Amino acid sequence: MIKGILFDCGGVLIHPASGEWLMPAGLEKILGTERFEPDPEKLKRALARHLYLMDEGQLITGLGHEYRIRQEFTRRMAEDLGVSLTDGQADAICRYLTYDDSKYAPYPDTARALDRFADEYRIGFLSNALPSMIRALVNHGLTDRLSTFTVSCMIGCQKPDEGIYRQALREIGLPPPECVFVEDLHENLRTAGRLGVRTIRMMRDHYVTHPAPDFAWSGAAARDLGEVYDLVRAHNEGRLEITPCSD
Repeated sequence: MIKGILFDCGGVLIHPASGEWLMPAGLEKILGTERFEPDPEKLKRALARHLYLMDEGQLITGLGHEYRIRQEFTRRMAEDLGVSLTDGQADAICRYLTYDDSKYAPYPDTARALDRFADEYRIGFLSNALPSMIRALVNHGLTDRLSTFTVSCMIGCQKPDEGIYRQALREIGLPPPECVFVEDLHENLRTAGRLGVRTIRMMRDHYVTHPAPDFAWSGAAARDLGEVYDLVRAHNEGRLEITPCSD
């Protein structure tokens, strides 16, 4: 019997309004240019060098701390891409990404579905996230019905490390077989499955982060939260079995 549901956030409950987690909406306006299309190879190399700065598994004490990290990341990325940023432009980019809740857009079904789940199950978030996402989730009213809230930057551990899953299970207070984890990334589902947590892969039409053509998903899958609800109910009524990921 499933009694608890742990939700990933990005790609499951919310998505970046600009389509990119690390790029603000209206970037061209900030830069004063009609188009911004960095060389793909330069961008790939720059991200490979500097993305560690945005590691969501590091302890980040608050929005001010995140803002300073984003400043350093933005400065280094601009240098590698050959983009000349004024202090005002760099500040506008980092302030939007840190302090503007509109950066994150809930999917249309998210708020109502969380209310529906909370009436029947213990629900919690299990997410790799920075403080800006936490604030946006709160200000979008998505945390009101939660039983637990396990976020990487608050504990210094991120998926797919087993530590953050064990923390989430302690907080929700249920054994792994009585929980299901809803996540869009295959590697994160694997860890949950190894711990005995049942798994559902979210495969939304909009913003599927990793289609992952390198494997065939054979477990339970859903395209929206309504389908997640139906899968959990069918499992609890004995009409199907949601198993831990074993791929």
